[in-house]
Amino acid sequence: MKRLTSLLAALFLLLASTTWSQQLGKRITNKDVIDMASLGLSDDLIIAKIRGAAAGGTLQFDTSVDGLKELKAAKVSDDIIKVMINPAPPAAQVVVAATPISNDPNLPPPEVGVYWKNSNAFILIEGQAISQTKVGGKAGSMFTYGMRNEHWDAFLNGPQSKNVINDRQPVFYLYVPDGTSSSDFVLIILEKKGDRREFQIGSFGGITGGKSGVKRDKEVAFTAEHAGIRTYKIKLAAGMKPGEYAFFMGTGQQSTMAGGSSGGARSGGAASGRVYDFRIPD
Repeated sequence: MKRLTSLLAALFLLLASTTWSQQLGKRITNKDVIDMASLGLSDDLIIAKIRGAAAGGTLQFDTSVDGLKELKAAKVSDDIIKVMINPAPPAAQVVVAATPISNDPNLPPPEVGVYWKNSNAFILIEGQAISQTKVGGKAGSMFTYGMRNEHWDAFLNGPQSKNVINDRQPVFYLYVPDGTSSSDFVLIILEKKGDRREFQIGSFGGITGGKSGVKRDKEVAFTAEHAGIRTYKIKLAAGMKPGEYAFFMGTGQQSTMAGGSSGGARSGGAASGRVYDFRIPD
């Protein structure tokens, strides 16, 4: 048993000695660097070799004064010698802006919304998600035996908006959500009915089926000029009369909707979207 243990110990020492000798043989020395330089290899290639070997702990450089003299005599570049002295790669450079980034005073703040430019100030028009709808035109559809369309109406509570625009031809700016543009917005006239304001978002039934979107005769024409990242300047084609208005986002392209049979289920306009309402006083 003792003899077997002695044999195993001797074998272990032999294997360890062989491995250590192989590792020493693979270590990169000054001579290896001089040889690579004499072959005409680029500095970048030699440096990459040094740093790769450094990760495995197989460097054995002599960077004493005598060693440096030998390297310079062999015309090894200073860049390579620097890496031989300190093979660790440089830390990533952090670029700091010379001056803090500030908002453009000629544009609204970079926050999604609709803004009215009142002189040099940008006034935010508060928005809200559309969450209330109703069906209109039931009587007309019934008396025409389903030949006439019914329609979906979105409505806002309150007889008038709290956002007041004291300008008959105001200039608006849109800062739009990522992935959208000014074409996703329409400016519409809201219809006052009692204690609320309404606008149509779709129709269904009748002989023409149905479609989603606001009524064309309730849209206010405007042009949009790209003014900055996700920012558009809105110019109205004409002055606006006193009344209730809103920018509506969510109609998208007009899409046909199937109408149901008489008395059956029907489809309506998509009620999703966001509305930015305001009023122009008398």
